[in-house]
Amino acid sequence: MKPLRIAQLVLPWIPLPPPGYAGTERVVYNLTEGLVKRGHDVTLFTVAESTTSAKLESVIPKALGLQTDVKSALGGSFYPLIHVAHCFELAGEFDIIHSHAQLLGLPFGAVTKTPSIHTFHRIFEFTSQDETDLVMRYGKLNFTSISNAQRIPGINYVATVYNGVDIDLYKPAPTSSRDYMFWAGRVIDKKGPEEAIEVAHRLNINLVLAGEVTEPAYFETKIRPHIDGVRVQLAQHENREHLIALYQQAKVTIVPTKWNEPFGLVPVESMACGTPAVSYDRGGVAETIGEGTGFLVKQEEGVDGLTRRVGQILDFSPDQYGDMCQKARKHVEGHFSIEKMVDGYEKVYEKLLKKG
Repeated sequence: MKPLRIAQLVLPWIPLPPPGYAGTERVVYNLTEGLVKRGHDVTLFTVAESTTSAKLESVIPKALGLQTDVKSALGGSFYPLIHVAHCFELAGEFDIIHSHAQLLGLPFGAVTKTPSIHTFHRIFEFTSQDETDLVMRYGKLNFTSISNAQRIPGINYVATVYNGVDIDLYKPAPTSSRDYMFWAGRVIDKKGPEEAIEVAHRLNINLVLAGEVTEPAYFETKIRPHIDGVRVQLAQHENREHLIALYQQAKVTIVPTKWNEPFGLVPVESMACGTPAVSYDRGGVAETIGEGTGFLVKQEEGVDGLTRRVGQILDFSPDQYGDMCQKARKHVEGHFSIEKMVDGYEKVYEKLLKKG
């Protein structure tokens, strides 16, 4: 397609590329860099301390700190609103605006002549009536979903575009010395770290947990008592390279998610490293693990189901295990690479511009 002038808008919580693990910001960074490689004229709206091969546009010098509740963040600062408004004020300079700013981008998109596409990297479930009313009021704007499971009625989804990972970084390593089960994510109940610990004890396999402690009370009461440095270990991964090494050296990654993830990067990152994943069959995660790349377990089967499937992988012969590892890697190459993601969004941009 011909080169486009594209604005990529992300909320100003952390710099890009993110210094640690950050799903949304990593995806937006990868998309931006991929579009630049395709020859598009891309402007990234983020904080000034970011680094990108695109044009960098910012009104905020330093990241405001990771936030999970946009409304609460506005209660403490109007800088996020100023940041989003700045992008739409420059709308005339772009062929299309791609907003990852969740709720904040919607009113601006409704009154701006430049076409906009809105991608939420969260579930479409809201904690208050005013949030629900805001989304539904602007539901006729153009949205993309990051999984089919993320969709809800009343929203104009023009496509589903799966997130992509950097398969040149997330790549397989030798399988002969793999000897532990891996879990990654925010250390909170709905991500299932307790279930992972129970599976490890049932199967007598060591478990490595790698994640950010965002709920200290939960961690101290439910998780820390199990960390003995042997059966259950806590890995404080300092950078993405260390996280990749943890994936590469694991026998299997367990994803006992107890909520409807909008996408779920962990199993995709694991499979990119040639490490099979076992997950509950929920949300977007159910669309990532393909046949022969790991196992999906119905949540009603509980820890028994997780244990059975992880145990099945542990009992594989070297040839069976190697075959599953290869299938996992090829599955990601075919469906969840940065190139596939960029392909998907280019098609969306082209479709909207032809329509408009």
